[in-house]
Amino acid sequence: MEVITWTSADHGAIARIRMPMPSKDGSKIGWSPVVIHGATEAEAREKAHAFYQSELERLSARTEGKARRLEKMAAARAAKREGVPNA
Repeated sequence: MEVITWTSADHGAIARIRMPMPSKDGSKIGWSPVVIHGATEAEAREKAHAFYQSELERLSARTEGKARRLEKMAAARAAKREGVPNA
């Protein structure tokens, strides 16, 4: 992950994040579509790092939830094959 910032005397600062992005071939380094604004360059950079960490946590929880759903579905299919009612 890389944070790039731009500053303006009149409008504060913005930050963009270059990070691994999903692609059809797996993953590539690309720009996050999110632009983060801060009053100062340091604030924009800090907000960008916080946003990146929150995205990692969100994606991790999503992946874990998907794995749990797949396990439940596999267990239900196995129980149905064995003839267990309402499993």
